[in-house]
Amino acid sequence: MSSKVTIHLQEGASINYFESLQATFGGAFTEEGYEFTHGKTDIRFYNFPVMPGFDMLMNSATHTQPVEMIRTPDNNPDLFHFYLLKKGQFGQNFNQRRQFMEAGTSTGVFISNGMFPMHAQFPAHVTLKSVGFKITRTAIQQLLPEARQIGHALFSDTTPVAYHTHLSPQLKLLMEDMFLYNEIVFGKKALIMSRAIELFTRLMGTLEKLQEKDELNGLHVEDYNRMLDLKEYLLNNLDKRVSMQALASEFGVSLSKLKRDFNTLFSTSVYKFHTHAKMDEAYRRLQTGNYSVMEVGYDLGYSNPSKFSQMFKKVKGINPGEVGTL
Repeated sequence: MSSKVTIHLQEGASINYFESLQATFGGAFTEEGYEFTHGKTDIRFYNFPVMPGFDMLMNSATHTQPVEMIRTPDNNPDLFHFYLLKKGQFGQNFNQRRQFMEAGTSTGVFISNGMFPMHAQFPAHVTLKSVGFKITRTAIQQLLPEARQIGHALFSDTTPVAYHTHLSPQLKLLMEDMFLYNEIVFGKKALIMSRAIELFTRLMGTLEKLQEKDELNGLHVEDYNRMLDLKEYLLNNLDKRVSMQALASEFGVSLSKLKRDFNTLFSTSVYKFHTHAKMDEAYRRLQTGNYSVMEVGYDLGYSNPSKFSQMFKKVKGINPGEVGTL
């Protein structure tokens, strides 16, 4: 098994990334970027300064070993970080609790004020492509004054907060253009930066629309911890029925907030998550051949075997009795 590579990073300026990568892997860097190629390891990290207080980063990386990136807070509440995942997936710890980010899902965009430590875990042999924006509150007001209100709504104070959302088809196409332009010679920088400005502008417009519809919900540290505790509770209680009101009381939040926060972090409802976890466990047990369909159903809280079979068929697409024959 490959040993893990650890990168220590002080969040903040783009140059911090290049210095940390060089200190870990070697090679050389400039203010414009860092490249390192060795065997099947290929790391390309570029910086495009749009204006004072606004940098755009493009990253394409594949490594033969698992990589952990430990980022300490920049303690600058007026510098905001936008991370758009074009390809790949990785785990990320928010206040020591793990969550996955994956391209093409509701966790494909990660936005934060950088006021909390984060540990990211990148799997070996998985290509990761992303675009990042580091922009100050002042730069937003100068470049995009129309976004002043959404900037304030996202980050009204110094409280550590992060948001997840998805990439719209339009934003995906803009990112595709940026990576294509990075392969040409003439006009590369100008074309990439023009797309970067458009990408950021349209992203902020998307965030404003989500905010207006009350569909953009940031999770503070305590919200993350609460939802991860709830996830653990659900997985440890697969034999029980879900009572949303009881869960809200147990975890000390309103019913609406519990539903909203869980969906924000896991892109599904509490009930659906719990049901699918039950069926995953049922499938695992049935595959062993050590349990009957009735035993599994009863163990997972179904007093009526036919109800269990119906739900299993709905989620897994086959009857539970067919699992052992596949």
